[in-house]
Order: sequence, then C-alpha cells, then structure tokens
Amino acid sequence: MSTKRIFIALMLSALPIIGTLADSVRFLIVNAKDGTKTTFGLAEEPKISFSNGELNIVSSSKTFSISLADIQNYSFDEESTGISDVIKEGSIKLENGFVVFNGLTAGSKVAVYMQDGKLVKECNANTNGSAVLDLSGLPKGTLILQSNKTSIKVINR
Repeated sequence: MSTKRIFIALMLSALPIIGTLADSVRFLIVNAKDGTKTTFGLAEEPKISFSNGELNIVSSSKTFSISLADIQNYSFDEESTGISDVIKEGSIKLENGFVVFNGLTAGSKVAVYMQDGKLVKECNANTNGSAVLDLSGLPKGTLILQSNKTSIKVINR
C-alpha cells in the first residue's frame, strides 16, 4: 500500500473522532521530520489534497505543502495558542512596543507565539511577579502572549 493511501486512510479514520469531539477539537497539527510544526484551525475549514507525493493544505489564512516522506506525524488537538481566559484588569499594560505583565507567579513563563503556533520569544517573571517583553524585534502581525493559562492576542505593527 502506498504512503499516500495510508495517509488518506488515517485522515479519513480520524473524521468520526473529530465529529465526536467537535466541541473540543479545534486544530490540525502537522509535524515534519525536521521539527517544524504547522497548525491549522479547523474553523477555517482547511482543504486537504494530495498530488505528486505531496500533502497540500489550503485554508483562508495559509497554504502549506510537504512531501509525504517528510511528515513525522499529525494530530488533532483542542488547544494551540488560542485565547482561553480573559485578562484581569490591571494585570497587563501595552506601552510603546513593550508588554508589561504584573501579578504573575515568580518564575512563571511568558511565551509569545505567532498565529500559526510558532514560538518566537519567551521569558520568566521576576521575583516580584512581573515580566516585560519587548515586541520591537518580533515579526509584524498577530501575536499570542500566553502565561499561566491566560492568553491575549495583540497586533504588532
């Protein structure tokens, strides 16, 4: 059986599971053998096709192609870097390209992700529970800032 047929069979066998978990499964994640991870929101209804030994995925926000031989695995997950909680007033400030977090647990991690789930920066809160992130050197566009199960979305211009 060819790799393409095996992959198609696996994808099709996962569809009933997705239907059952429709309230919680929100992302398709493709992991490549080189360590890269590409995430697609299922709400965007990505279109999956195969041609010339490649997997092609097209959504409203991106187009992705990879050789079937370069795929390590794929998964369906309920969380990527999505927004899950609302920030409490006063716990975060945006000032001149810097984001200041207050009220964190000392040493807790603050991470910055691109919209596709790629980690671009991280730091730890100091002993006072504060963390400062400089966004000036980061890519332009939508960024997800996440700490202690709290996430916010910002647009870096």
